Amino acid sequence: MTRIRLPLPSDFSFDGIVRSHGWYDLPPFSYDRENGVLRTWAGEAAEISFRVRGGRLEAESDSLDRAVLSRIARRVFSLDVDLDAFARTIASEPDLSRALANGRGRILRAPTLFEDAVKMLLTTNCSWAATKGMVTRLIAAAGARGVAFPTAAAVASFSAAKLKAKVRCGYRAESLARFARRVARGQLDLAQWERGGVPAEDVRAAIQSEHGFGPYAAEGLLRILGRHDFLALDSWVRQEYRRRYPGPRRTTDRAIARRYARYGVHRGLALWLDMTSHWHA
Repeated sequence: MTRIRLPLPSDFSFDGIVRSHGWYDLPPFSYDRENGVLRTWAGEAAEISFRVRGGRLEAESDSLDRAVLSRIARRVFSLDVDLDAFARTIASEPDLSRALANGRGRILRAPTLFEDAVKMLLTTNCSWAATKGMVTRLIAAAGARGVAFPTAAAVASFSAAKLKAKVRCGYRAESLARFARRVARGQLDLAQWERGGVPAEDVRAAIQSEHGFGPYAAEGLLRILGRHDFLALDSWVRQEYRRRYPGPRRTTDRAIARRYARYGVHRGLALWLDMTSHWHA
């Protein structure tokens, strides 16, 4: 058993990050909120558990070495994200400042960007129940031992037709097959999407150049990567915004853009913290 313990920033909340969005509710993640334990599987069916103990993030695995386990833990809990500039931007706004201080500024990530990207693709134009079903069936069909999220090579071994039949992901099967093949063959280096110093506009354009990844998927993936220059609007955000701020439906997107423009490159995070505040009351 390998165990590591990582120091935590002052603005860290285990539960706040785990429930920052719906990934914790998608396999292979499972969350025992009562006991404060998040579990997932990585690689060749390596089980990992996370918890906070003694003021540090503790990660355990039965097969991963310390270096790999540390890298995954830092990625899953977005420990590399610097929120100081955003904190200064919202210093005069008590609600957002409180949310940030309570550890809600970091977004839960999967152990790999491939998993994040595929899950984002499978959230487009469908209900959450449909997304969960597709992810569950993809893991069963292609994941190691039927429990770990599949690698790009494992997904690429299936044709689009076979993915459509086994995963029941409809028109997304062609996009999923193309994306997995490009990653598996080395034609697409996902590390470029995470590389610091690359303008967010360029990363968004690169993501949208992939078959099936539209504006929502690209901007939602950027949010997971800690890039909040864009708003990642979908039907849920629009509905939640109008519930909080009533007005004509036809002007919702313009109203959102105006309200959060003052946050600049952090506009997407300000919007997300506002729209999800009731999750953490």
